[in-house]
Amino acid sequence: MLSRHLDSSLSSAPLHEKLATIPLSTWEDGLPILEACTRESQRILITAAALRRNVCEDTKIGEHVVKRGDFLTYSLADVHLNPGYYPEPHKYDPGRWLRSDLVPDAIYTYLGWGAGRHPCTGMRMAKLEMKLILALFLTRYEFDLVDEDGKFPDSLPVPNRDDVRQVCAES
Repeated sequence: MLSRHLDSSLSSAPLHEKLATIPLSTWEDGLPILEACTRESQRILITAAALRRNVCEDTKIGEHVVKRGDFLTYSLADVHLNPGYYPEPHKYDPGRWLRSDLVPDAIYTYLGWGAGRHPCTGMRMAKLEMKLILALFLTRYEFDLVDEDGKFPDSLPVPNRDDVRQVCAES
């Protein structure tokens, strides 16, 4: 991105000034792989109860009647980790978002930023912040994934969803 948008007069400028020359539209639409990684991370990690509502009137859901005043929650894991929508749902696979045949075509199968009439109002700003922070990290550091012994792992770690500390962090 920098090579496409950087003015030669800024070649010795600090990195934050160089990054500021990249148009907002490029940050939003010009990083499909980073966007896919963000979506996949949210799909796997955002699985806690959400969409909490008090019911305004008696509502029939399947064979059950939810009474007026009852409190309902919805677990995002029901959709985010549903193998009917996402093959191998616990596998981290950002590539699924880059292939239209792997992205579910049903509505509300991804709720990482909310959905419907009122998705997250700060979504665009949050995505921009994540991409800027990641750009700063990637341009300043070298990274290697290692296990607890400092060796390259044979496979990626799998989150332990029974870990109370992780469950509390997701809530």
